[in-house]
Amino acid sequence: MGFLSAFQRRPLTDPAQSVEKFSGLLTCYLEKTAHPATSCDAPITLIARSPSMAAARALILHASEIRSRQIGVQIVFAKLAPIDQLAQLSAALQLVDPRNPRVGKIRFIRNSALLDAHEQLVLGRELCWTGDMLRRCDEHRNGLNIVEEGQPGPIRLAELSFNAIWTAAKPVPARALNGHPLAPAFASAKPAFGVSGLPGSEKAPALIPGAPALTRH
Repeated sequence: MGFLSAFQRRPLTDPAQSVEKFSGLLTCYLEKTAHPATSCDAPITLIARSPSMAAARALILHASEIRSRQIGVQIVFAKLAPIDQLAQLSAALQLVDPRNPRVGKIRFIRNSALLDAHEQLVLGRELCWTGDMLRRCDEHRNGLNIVEEGQPGPIRLAELSFNAIWTAAKPVPARALNGHPLAPAFASAKPAFGVSGLPGSEKAPALIPGAPALTRH
């Protein structure tokens, strides 16, 4: 069992409590990898619906230590709003230079076919968290909340999933990092979320032989 195995299969309820939970995961990870014998060469990666997601907000709380330890961070969002929180996250972790966003560490999903992917947070090679599907709207979200610590198989699968989605995602527009409103086409995956939270149909991307699957179930 992982050091926070009690988190498994417990629903994320109150937003403040959720931030507290992710902050706890980050604290344990940073403490564990602070020892000289522990390698911290793998980045922290996050797939999330938006910058308001609790894990993204927890990263801001630990931004100073993450930067001082020179731990890489890469993030993919399903939508970029709220823009003010996106700009705050980028500035706190110094993830994107507004003058050259294409080399930044934040991307976003423009293809709704990728929204079957689950939210996930991977802390180096130590731990991964899996949440609900990106496409599900708030009122229909389930309590999927799985933490896997010290399990190379699931962590490697999460790493491959992230890499595939990162490759398919697009760089964040520089204007979003300066707090400017975005055109609707950039606010979320295209086509946008409907009333039910499910985007309209869109042709799925072609599968490349030998490439890892884009989702974890």
